[in-house]
Amino acid sequence: MSRTRQQEDSMAKIKPKFYGVAKDGKIIFNDREMFDQHVAQFKDGQEIEMTVERRWRRRSQKAPGETTNFNGYYWGVIVKTIADTLGYIGREDYDMISDWVQINIGNFKVMPDGKKVAGQTHTMSGGEFSEMCSRARMWANIPGNVCEKGLFLPEPHQVEY
Repeated sequence: MSRTRQQEDSMAKIKPKFYGVAKDGKIIFNDREMFDQHVAQFKDGQEIEMTVERRWRRRSQKAPGETTNFNGYYWGVIVKTIADTLGYIGREDYDMISDWVQINIGNFKVMPDGKKVAGQTHTMSGGEFSEMCSRARMWANIPGNVCEKGLFLPEPHQVEY
């Protein structure tokens, strides 16, 4: 089957990821057939580049098989409970509360004018995001940070969200 130049250009822009496990110094692909099909697009003798590294997983989104949805927990328990306690409602208020919490627990960047802005969470691994949630729980529990007596926030396994 002959490919057009446009098809080849389109395929060159696609950079699929292939997953597997290391076993006895070899790669055991999760989908060897898909890998082979992708490699078959290259001409004989054409140089290719491959990178092999430890798989990095983004934080949980409650996908099938995941036991904890830290993103849902953060927004549905931590941010919502703090917002409710302080009398804020609405999504724009939640964003503001999230920024405030992150700055207070040390997840921020300092801008050139010295102003602190909340750090980004979308690039955090599951472990990093879980740690941030833990710091937020501890910070909220300290009297005076959120309310006079401190605010108890349950751990993910202690609440439905």
